[in-house]
Amino acid sequence: MTKNAPTRKRPSLPIPGPSKNPGPSTTTEAAQDADKPNKPWRKRCCQFFYNREKKTFCSRTCKSWFYIITYSIIYLIFLATFTLIFLYGTLSLIKLMDTYQTIEKMELLTYSANGIGLTATPTSLNAMPLIWYRNDSKDYQKYVNNLESLLSKRRKRDVNNIPDLGPCSQPPFGYGDKPCVIIRINKQLKWSAKPWNANSTRTNIPKQVQNWLKLGKQKLWLYCDGYHSYDKEHIGKIRYYPDPPGFDPESFPLDKYSQSPLIAIQISEFTLGVSLAIQCSLWYEGGFSTTEFILYVTPKRK
Repeated sequence: MTKNAPTRKRPSLPIPGPSKNPGPSTTTEAAQDADKPNKPWRKRCCQFFYNREKKTFCSRTCKSWFYIITYSIIYLIFLATFTLIFLYGTLSLIKLMDTYQTIEKMELLTYSANGIGLTATPTSLNAMPLIWYRNDSKDYQKYVNNLESLLSKRRKRDVNNIPDLGPCSQPPFGYGDKPCVIIRINKQLKWSAKPWNANSTRTNIPKQVQNWLKLGKQKLWLYCDGYHSYDKEHIGKIRYYPDPPGFDPESFPLDKYSQSPLIAIQISEFTLGVSLAIQCSLWYEGGFSTTEFILYVTPKRK
């Protein structure tokens, strides 16, 4: 550089400072931001549920809520109608295939752990193995209806397959001095059993069953008696229909169209006012099945 060269001065820049006249938009936004925190939460919550200025409920107008509710109702009606049509069509198809069968509640609850289950009819209204009534026709009519319903269903399906049940085949079925109870083997497909041999060495077979074995008939023998020694003292007499009481082993195994055979027992000369526990046992080779029920009859009121 030469000594005589002229020096250049830098131009002075204006220093920014606060504006004396701020714009109107900046002032309005600042005022709104300053007011927002000052609103109480209760007022904001109420304004969310109902805004009086915009006329909205939960941020939606009445027209919008009407559309939503109408759509929901139509959708639910369509869904319920479709479900009912589907169920009706399924049940109709099952009935047309001829595989629809009704199974009683007690029949499902009385399967034995060691063998086939037995069912005693009638039962109480709660499907419990209890027969309890006063010796009055109005009191035991429910049991008569139960037995009549069982036999009427059998007659509708197969009239020729009803055994001779004696007085236990027609109402009032011996109620109230000589009530009848019908015993049947629960329906279980592919189940079959062999009858006891007369030369069996089993020691706990009742004497009456041993006498039946000597008759030479091949049966699955049914024997009923009091559960305890106290019950045996007050049970009176038990008659069987048919007699001797045995199920034909040739009837098993059952298929989906066949029905389990029936045996009726009639109890008479028992002590009134005493709760009697009665056990019916099925005797066959390789298994042992039982069912129990309680009989309690009180004298008729004078």
